[in-house]
Amino acid sequence: MQQLAREWKAGAGAHFMLAMLLCIAAADCGGGGSSGMPAGGPPPPTFTNFDAPGAGTTAPQGTFAIGINANGSAVGYFIDATNTIHAFVRDPAGTVTTFDAPGARTQMLLGTEAIGINSTGTIAGLFVDQSNVEHSYIRTPEGTITVSDPPGSLSSFATAINDAGTVAGSYVPLPGAQQGYIRSNAGTFSAFVIPQGQLSLAPVPEQINASGAVTGSFFDTVGINHGFLFDPPGTITVIDAPGAGTAIGDGTEALDVNGNGVVVGRIHNGAMNGLAVLHSFMRAADGTYTVFDPPGAGPNGSLADGINDNGAIVGSYIDANMVRHGYLRNPDGSFVTFDDPDAAQLPATTVSLGTAPRRINVSGAIVGLYTDGMGVRHGFVRQ
Repeated sequence: MQQLAREWKAGAGAHFMLAMLLCIAAADCGGGGSSGMPAGGPPPPTFTNFDAPGAGTTAPQGTFAIGINANGSAVGYFIDATNTIHAFVRDPAGTVTTFDAPGARTQMLLGTEAIGINSTGTIAGLFVDQSNVEHSYIRTPEGTITVSDPPGSLSSFATAINDAGTVAGSYVPLPGAQQGYIRSNAGTFSAFVIPQGQLSLAPVPEQINASGAVTGSFFDTVGINHGFLFDPPGTITVIDAPGAGTAIGDGTEALDVNGNGVVVGRIHNGAMNGLAVLHSFMRAADGTYTVFDPPGAGPNGSLADGINDNGAIVGSYIDANMVRHGYLRNPDGSFVTFDDPDAAQLPATTVSLGTAPRRINVSGAIVGLYTDGMGVRHGFVRQ
């Protein structure tokens, strides 16, 4: 499905529908927990690990935490013992509520995913129905789920929601090729495509900020990744970070945008050790790029998964021993590397993810997932 496990593998594309092993993240930190603070300073960050009720206990089952709002509520999905996918939301007090969209199919690697949550607790996501068709949905804080496909769509999926209730996603019109869409809180839809003659294959929005700017990625007709920034009322900027590869499957993927219009993501540049070579990038609102890797990153590099409105960036990297770790890049450019205390320190594979942060909220709370020694996924909140 759309957001399932973005595993780090050589030649991986941006997104694969209904695929189990997409592309998640890589990271840095040669073992141990969060960096400590000087004596007398604030207490060191703590990890709260959790599992959704009913999550499976064999690889690659478990809990995938991928989104967090300003209040600390986390969303994601879990794979149960039958390999069916279900959505969940975890409130700041630690209560986890699981749910399925009405009509969602309950078969292997199919079901319901929660992807984005705003400050009111409204959730956007996707589900697959009994005919294997993908749909967008919106879930209110009270638990009411509404299918929200764009008119005339063959299939669709929602990927992000902002505090105004505006949803970003992608859909396949009938007839036509896949396009991006924006749904206002009032229920009005508008579509967008990538211009400039770069015929885009499957543009996928990743995040929408407070002003309605949307970032994401697309493949061109050659099979190279490019990022984009869609700025209301309709300006689209193609994002190609310096140093991005130009072979099939290489390029630039934009993964998050903050309220100031700063975009973060990763560049692909070939492969090594059987895994893709990635590097983190940040694009400032004025178009200036910074490409970076945290200290300790090995030849397979890193990626930036999330950024908050203060400019703090989270991501992951793979060290010289092929172990994946999490990192925090502070607004001043300094780095903190960390591992979930329960994460297995094993070489990165599609089974062993190590520590994989996904998003950071304005308070600095980080949500993500880690794998244990058996390859089972678990959610965490670091704050």
